[in-house]
Amino acid sequence: MSTAIDPETQLGTLVRENPQFAPVFESFGIDYCCGGDAALSQACTERNLEVETVLEALSAAEPGDGEAVPDTLSGLVDDIVENHHDYLRAELPSLERVVRKVTRVHGDTHPELHGIESDFLDLKAEVEAHIVDEEENVFPVVVALEEESSAASSAELVEAFDHLEDEHEAAASLLADIRAKSDDYAIPEDACTSYRNVLDRLEMLEGDMHRHVHTENNVLFPEAEALLETR
Repeated sequence: MSTAIDPETQLGTLVRENPQFAPVFESFGIDYCCGGDAALSQACTERNLEVETVLEALSAAEPGDGEAVPDTLSGLVDDIVENHHDYLRAELPSLERVVRKVTRVHGDTHPELHGIESDFLDLKAEVEAHIVDEEENVFPVVVALEEESSAASSAELVEAFDHLEDEHEAAASLLADIRAKSDDYAIPEDACTSYRNVLDRLEMLEGDMHRHVHTENNVLFPEAEALLETR
């Protein structure tokens, strides 16, 4: 079945058409969100992975293992807000309290926690400002575009999307740093329940952010730009 998947297809396209591929790419550490423009073959080369191995795993993925996305701009916006922004609004402040606590208690014996805490606080500040900007300034324009009531120019919207994608890259870099400093979220032998909880939640946050950014970078933004070009 692997021959049915073209390794020269872009990662973003593969996940867009086959949501079940997202968990597979996560398992291999392949960046399908900010790096969605790269071909699968290129991504495998950069990660020193055998293309055939990844193709076999993709072929074995069952439909329904990933998250399907709506097929309208307004539906995509609602999906992003309800399934990702609302999660972030609740999770980030709650997770901050536990990250600070675990760092305070275990930071002397696990000094890497101080770096994780610093990265997380930077990430929290950036993401919270980012989602407000999207909901107040960008998403209303996107929805209006679908309703043919937008006065936005192509240049203005593309500039806004480029800015958001730059912020996505910054968030992805912080998440990658957290993963590296935690040794891929490895749980130390002396970790208490709160320590384990922090690592589990940070890993869940990373996965949600990847799916979130993919939906924007590889689905919402391209569809909005394509629609704008027809006006």
